[in-house]
Amino acid sequence: MLNLLEEKLKKERESNTLLVLEKDFLFRLQEQITVLKQLDDPISQKKLLLLEEGMKELVDLRAEKILRGETTHLTAAERPLAEFIITFKKFKKDVLKTLLQKETTTRRVMALKDLPQFYGPEMEVLGPFKKGEVILLDNTIATLLLEKGMVEER
Repeated sequence: MLNLLEEKLKKERESNTLLVLEKDFLFRLQEQITVLKQLDDPISQKKLLLLEEGMKELVDLRAEKILRGETTHLTAAERPLAEFIITFKKFKKDVLKTLLQKETTTRRVMALKDLPQFYGPEMEVLGPFKKGEVILLDNTIATLLLEKGMVEER
């Protein structure tokens, strides 16, 4: 089993894509580890250590590829990770899109004097703001405050 693991590791290191793992490969590996844990001789303990290290490296290599977006030849255990990554990337893209859209309807300004609390165009409470505070305001409000000399563009 150790030779097979080393062969799989070598191929996985050399490839940019996920390689096919037999459905029962990790299970057989785990069985071998369980057997070796029950043995007390130094050779078995060395094999156990090598198997555990190799298994960890194989899982890490495959996880890195999945994080990069590789989804071919996933094992059943890897599928949830790939689905999470896809969901996370979509979430990240949506958040960024929302922030960029919001940025175009808002302006960054700095208060030139203390501003009391006031209401925005949709009756939301804004402020109070301290002199020197950098704030993100709706374009309409920012323009009004700029014209009155209460804020400056940042």
